Amino acid sequence: MSTTNLKHHPSLAQSPDKAGVRALAWRKGMQFDHQSDIIIVGFGGAGASAAIEARRLGCSVIVLEKLACGGGNTAVSAGNFIIPSDAQKAFEYLSKTFEMGSSEMDEEAVRHFCKEAAATKEFFAELDPNIELEVAGHANFPHLPHAEVITKYHVKGPKTGGINLFMTLKKWVEKLQAQVLYETPAMELVVKDNAVVGVLARQHEKEILIKANKGVILCTGGYECDAQALDEYCQASRVLSLGTPANTGDGLRMAQTVNAGLWHMRAYSCPLGMQVPGLNSALPFLPMTPGYIWINKFGKRFANEADVDFHSCLYSVNNFDPVAHCYPAIPCWAVFDEAARLAGSLTHQRFGYGAVIEGYAWSADCSREIEAGVVKKAETLEELARIIGVDRSSLCASVKRWNDAVEKGCDEEFGRRMQKPLSEKDSLAGLTPRRLSAPISKPPFYAVELYPALLNTQGGPRRNEFAQVLDRAGHPIERLYAAGELGSLWGTVYQGSSNVAECLAYGRIAARHAAELPEWVES
Repeated sequence: MSTTNLKHHPSLAQSPDKAGVRALAWRKGMQFDHQSDIIIVGFGGAGASAAIEARRLGCSVIVLEKLACGGGNTAVSAGNFIIPSDAQKAFEYLSKTFEMGSSEMDEEAVRHFCKEAAATKEFFAELDPNIELEVAGHANFPHLPHAEVITKYHVKGPKTGGINLFMTLKKWVEKLQAQVLYETPAMELVVKDNAVVGVLARQHEKEILIKANKGVILCTGGYECDAQALDEYCQASRVLSLGTPANTGDGLRMAQTVNAGLWHMRAYSCPLGMQVPGLNSALPFLPMTPGYIWINKFGKRFANEADVDFHSCLYSVNNFDPVAHCYPAIPCWAVFDEAARLAGSLTHQRFGYGAVIEGYAWSADCSREIEAGVVKKAETLEELARIIGVDRSSLCASVKRWNDAVEKGCDEEFGRRMQKPLSEKDSLAGLTPRRLSAPISKPPFYAVELYPALLNTQGGPRRNEFAQVLDRAGHPIERLYAAGELGSLWGTVYQGSSNVAECLAYGRIAARHAAELPEWVES
């Protein structure tokens, strides 16, 4: 087979390192280096699920992965996914999350998700009855109707949940003989008469054309590591990432070159994170102690730290102050004392690229991070204020108000609870309520800088219940699909473990629909 050199595609030569510059028009006599029934772009959870389903349906598959190994954000996630016990009730529950966030919802797409997600146990059992699923949690919003049908699971195994899940999927991709081309990033879609019929990719510094006989499924993840896309779509002064550095908006841009409509561009799963020099990813702020507060650039508290939804922290800090003309809480600081430092780590190693892939282990007492200057230390609050650059009197006043609130058992500023109420079951078991608040009074004092740190973006090309990408008028773009994080179903209020569940469900849905298409014939 011939290899198509970049010089034959001058439009790409203008920007050879960035995918999605301009779609490539098919022309008569165009030589393809490879062909496959279905091309899958991205080898994470969605791409792996799509490959498995396509091969089970007898389709030939080529998966394009830009890195030397797959996994995407699925591998560095907690690996949890929801499996509802009742698809209709799950739809009613999830519908309320869209209402809470005033987010756009495609009813049929969510219905199809619920039906497919409910069949996830069967999906794994059909692959291998020895795959063991373990309960990992329940509904994030137990007050919503039918929350009882939501259960989170993960694949049981020797490593972190995301790794266990992805390695299980990868094993079956290999067993079913789907072809995975590593270090082969997709660059452009090939278009014929408004239908997507192939992909231009780069392999070993050469450009190759791959024909898709039936369809192309974009499973490239989000845009959390693309500065330009963040500037365009994410309201905040600076946003970090907790996930794979490979998520640079490739699929978003490629879809836009074929007139895809966009949705959910202001929806994110985004806790707060900490930077460690030398890491390619932030680490999530997950303190093991109740004795901390967040303060902004003015030295003031600004949120109920203990009750902010972990997935929604960006919305707590991205407020622009139109008087001071700045984002006062980006970055913000977590302030704590010696008792809190000795109470446990500020994060864990169960998810995130920095912990799972780069292997960074935060020290239990912050000693390593204090020595590195990541955690700032001072004998007095006044000195701490000087070190972190906030107003001394404001910081001292904020800590005093907090300590007074803890002593009174009531946070009048932001309503932070002093302890988490026990369920009836826990009360009968004689358990002690978990503390959510503690004073900051024992020197030395500490602070760590926090930024919004994306687990993933939700926005991207709009798609329907069959995973077909829709154009700006709402019509399907022929033979183009998207699954997973790219153009996710979810809005601003996010039911935890639904992104991975969406990868598993919509990867299968996309492959199933594409497999039914007739092969296109060059003419």
